[in-house]
Amino acid sequence: MTAVQENRRDTGRNAAPGFGSVLRSEWRKFLATPANRVMLVLVFVLTIGITVLTVVFGDSAALAREQAEGEYAVIFFAGGFGTLAFAALAGNTVASEFRGPAVYTLTATPRRWRPLLAKLVIVTVLALVVGVAVAQVNFHVSQAALGAAGESTLSLGAPGMLRATLVYIPVGMAVQAVLTACAAAVLRSGAGAFVTVVLLNMLPVFTAPLLGEWWMESVPRYTYGAAVESVAGIAIPGTEGYTPTVVAVLVLGVWLAVFAAAAVTVFERRDV
Repeated sequence: MTAVQENRRDTGRNAAPGFGSVLRSEWRKFLATPANRVMLVLVFVLTIGITVLTVVFGDSAALAREQAEGEYAVIFFAGGFGTLAFAALAGNTVASEFRGPAVYTLTATPRRWRPLLAKLVIVTVLALVVGVAVAQVNFHVSQAALGAAGESTLSLGAPGMLRATLVYIPVGMAVQAVLTACAAAVLRSGAGAFVTVVLLNMLPVFTAPLLGEWWMESVPRYTYGAAVESVAGIAIPGTEGYTPTVVAVLVLGVWLAVFAAAAVTVFERRDV
């Protein structure tokens, strides 16, 4: 064997793994972490479980009145808890790296953006799958219970209903999970990232009545929560939280791009 051939063999042996290999590795790490499995179960408990408890032990007439006043109030009530739980899971998935594994991960994968991007892909895909599952189960369980009690029910065939159930919880879960994961890469804290992302969405809305008409009409509609509602078609045109669908998609894209850019920049440059 020539020196050139030997050098090529060494180079191939020492080359950084491709993104596909990193993605598979991060998926195995995700599944192997007991806390991640517990949090996934908790997401389902906090959505489907709460819906079941509500319709079994709650007042069917009161639920029907609530649904008549706001048709999405009952079917999406528990979904918000699941979205928060999944965001906490996403933040912990990234922050846990800084408690030891990151040293080994980045030794095996010197290109730091690859494991971070792999984690973001995993939480995004999981959020979409889990979000669709819990949204559809919650819809059918709640409407079946109301129908059994003789109350009026909603239909997926109603205008905008299928879009709402396929978009609101899944996309909201994915967006908040990715933002929290990116914040965790910057802050090195899952809890800190979770609180930061939640406050960035809530404060512009809660402070709007105190900051005047311009703020109320201009700022809250550009939070990621309001943008998700507009993309899902459940925001009411003319209200402070409404933006046209195309604009809402762009708003979400800006939120995700800014957080991802910050996470990659910090993750690439900072010592573990």
